[in-house]
Amino acid sequence: MPRAPVHIVGCGGHAKVIAMMVEAGDQLDIVSFIDRDPAEGASFLGRSVQDEDTFLEARCGEAVIIALGEGVRRRETVTRYKQAGFSSFPAIVASSAAVAEGVLIGEGSVLMPGVIVNPGAEIDAFCVLNTGAILEHDCRLGDYAALAPGATVGGDCRIGAGAYIGIGAAVSHGRTIGQSAVIGGGSFLASDAGSDELWGGVPAVLIRKRAPGATVL
Repeated sequence: MPRAPVHIVGCGGHAKVIAMMVEAGDQLDIVSFIDRDPAEGASFLGRSVQDEDTFLEARCGEAVIIALGEGVRRRETVTRYKQAGFSSFPAIVASSAAVAEGVLIGEGSVLMPGVIVNPGAEIDAFCVLNTGAILEHDCRLGDYAALAPGATVGGDCRIGAGAYIGIGAAVSHGRTIGQSAVIGGGSFLASDAGSDELWGGVPAVLIRKRAPGATVL
């Protein structure tokens, strides 16, 4: 069966990993990369780089992968593409990811190498589960949420839209994390965290409120 054409939005390190995952699979073929204001004749990983504005005007029927690691920028980019008429955003799952049968994965989400997702979990749209992250049984990960490399979320947790769990952080069983909350790298969260809150430490404590819409990376 021929591979379906796809374009990757982004030309950074996150895009490199996603491109590796796509090329290792047998379903999609990368046609080009998309970037804002690329240099004339620019290329990335041996493929052409198209100007985003031109692409948005001309190619709305084609599938795209939003390869942007930062959640706020990822959300803004998805909104722009949907407003331009794009509707095909395939989820990408690394061949080495261990995903339990029946796990729901929303459009545009990315599960990187070594990820583990256990039974009953739900992953909403445009989430990122980075290298080696663990999402335990019966968890719910909201739209645009992200688990950084090596992050672990215990069972029965609710992670709000746009929340970010930092590198190597751990979240105890049954916790609720509000939308756009950030749990700092290496932390252990044994409490619930509210929306737009920054938590850190072992055990994690509330450090401060975050400005709504603030970026993480």
